[in-house]
Amino acid sequence: MSEADQGTDFEAFVLETSEAFSRVARAEARGDLHSAEDAVQVVYMRMFSSWEKIVAGSGNRAAYGRTAVRNAVKDQFRRSQRTISFPLQELPDQESQTGIPGAAYEVIKEGIDDLVSKLPDRQRQVITLCVLQEMSPEEAGKRLRLKEESVKSYIRMAIKNLKKFVNETGEEATA
Repeated sequence: MSEADQGTDFEAFVLETSEAFSRVARAEARGDLHSAEDAVQVVYMRMFSSWEKIVAGSGNRAAYGRTAVRNAVKDQFRRSQRTISFPLQELPDQESQTGIPGAAYEVIKEGIDDLVSKLPDRQRQVITLCVLQEMSPEEAGKRLRLKEESVKSYIRMAIKNLKKFVNETGEEATA
């Protein structure tokens, strides 16, 4: 059978069976029209891809198709049972890697960036590497060409300065 004949034969089959397949799918899908339509389309695509085998077989093509539609609807139902869907308005906030919800993390991060930017250069570099990028003092020292003890000293000084900045901004906010 040539490709053109195969297409024409399949097209005639679809026209003959589309109403019957749709009824079967709607009955199996218990009124879910979208699932029924999807199942029929899936079956037609699968049948077209193996149309030569189906034509060569001795069975009833329509009966084969009805069974395939029933199975496709069941497959869709099973697949939908495995997935959990959430309505868009009820999605939980995305969490950052620290476990803080996304919106809160952005506010905190902005505040931290402002505070860290007030630090002297070396302290800012050390805090950025060791705290914000989670690098060890040894690695930060190698990158900045400092001794590990110097890095730890800069961290201690930066922490004191950050506490002082936080206390100053806290007093301004309450005043």
